[in-house]
Amino acid sequence: MEMITDDKVLDERVDEILKLAALTLYGANVIGQVHVVINGVCRYLILEKAGDPESNLLAFKNRLATLSNLTHPSLPAYKKAIDYAASLIVIEAP
Repeated sequence: MEMITDDKVLDERVDEILKLAALTLYGANVIGQVHVVINGVCRYLILEKAGDPESNLLAFKNRLATLSNLTHPSLPAYKKAIDYAASLIVIEAP
């Protein structure tokens, strides 16, 4: 599986998603903000990032899934926010 490395834009977006996930620990509803971040990521990966857009989207989605899987079970709201972000990245089958 291809990993996207050394991409400041994507690193910043992951940080944004994780910060939003942290807000859920205090009861915040971050659904709208997660949508905005993921919309920006998808636009970047499809329109600006070099390489195959579908591969880039899949790599970013897998990065979020990995972060979710590494989340401690005692943080279900945090994990749910990351899972939700990953679920918004839709890759159409050929």
